[in-house]
Amino acid sequence: MPAFRLSLLALVLSAAPLFADWTYEVSGGKEDLQTVLLSLPLPTKSTVPEAVSVTRSDGADIWSQLLPAGAPGLPKDQASVVVLLGLKAGETQTLTVKPQPKSKKAGFEWDSANGQPTELWWRHGARDVRLVKFMGAPFDPKAGPQDKPKDKQALENPTIKPYHHVFDSQTGSVQLTNGPTGQYPHHRGVFYGFNKITYDGKTADTWHCRNGESTVAGEPQLATGGPLFGLHRFTVTWNGQDGKPFAQELRQLLVFHMSTADSSTASTIIDFSSEMHTTLETGVKLDGDPQHAGFHFRANSEMEKNTKATYFLRPDGQGKRGEELNWDPKTKKGPVNLPWDAMSFELGPNRYTVLYLDHPNNPKEARQSERCYGRIGTYFEYQLTPQKPLIVHYRLRISHDELSKEVCEAWSKSFTQEVRVVAK
Repeated sequence: MPAFRLSLLALVLSAAPLFADWTYEVSGGKEDLQTVLLSLPLPTKSTVPEAVSVTRSDGADIWSQLLPAGAPGLPKDQASVVVLLGLKAGETQTLTVKPQPKSKKAGFEWDSANGQPTELWWRHGARDVRLVKFMGAPFDPKAGPQDKPKDKQALENPTIKPYHHVFDSQTGSVQLTNGPTGQYPHHRGVFYGFNKITYDGKTADTWHCRNGESTVAGEPQLATGGPLFGLHRFTVTWNGQDGKPFAQELRQLLVFHMSTADSSTASTIIDFSSEMHTTLETGVKLDGDPQHAGFHFRANSEMEKNTKATYFLRPDGQGKRGEELNWDPKTKKGPVNLPWDAMSFELGPNRYTVLYLDHPNNPKEARQSERCYGRIGTYFEYQLTPQKPLIVHYRLRISHDELSKEVCEAWSKSFTQEVRVVAK
């Protein structure tokens, strides 16, 4: 695996720290880990600074950024510092976190319209790269057809669910994901939902949303940038056919931009996490099928012109071009619980690869979905109750290149292997 560096602006840190420093010991396991994104929890009763810097005991600077309290799956008052580092097997690194004044030079910045986040950019002087675009307009049942379009190319209601578009990480000019047009417009961008939901004798389908259902992004939304990542955190209300909510979700995306040492290849990393709750004592059953439930990436429908060029790389090796493997609801057979799966496809003159990483703490069994027309994801069944929220964590690596099995394994290990963090 090539050595990666962050394609970011350097922070300008000149003023003295405003608060006490924090020190952590970080220890690796049995294997070398590369590109580890690690969270260092700050003391809950401490004053959270505007920004931080992180140094290793040998004086080396570590890429870092403050993550505000309230992230999915973490205590609501727990702020943390996200760091990017590599760890050799059995190695222990001592990291010192120093509070700093906020820098005006942030590598990641959100554009906004009407007070809402729209597009996230990695700004690097004259070379600005658009990374993602948020699609979260307020739900309008009259904005498009609720019935299944007879024409595969027909427009579906663009407001029924929030999702994110992804752009070419090299230039930011090519949109890699699909929206409410083209073939199968119910699959959109980076998306999360379930098509077979039951609760209180009712049913709901938040994948197609053709019978009055909707998932709606709430206010306010937290959209910030910094030297390491762009953050988007917001609530999502899940509404049934009657328009009334049956679940509430807190969704978060951390978006990183990386490149090889010679800048010949860039990649976008999307860290997706979600925490869902319900107040219904009878609970909510979340279910579906591999093609219409769970967490998915849907490529731009323009690539459907050459689906035979698509192939999937799995832990057991590379499949044939034009071949897809799916868990079958009828036979109950097919790929399940894959730690990773990679989809490589052609869009225009370029080839792109999406590496899909599933965390072992996510509900299982995770049933695999692959489509040569440009979709990859997994789904699971889950009984959501007031006492049992649903917490998931996925990671996508989207790049303008092809990957080897060894590279995918390394990224998977860096995502799934536990790293010991001790606050000193």
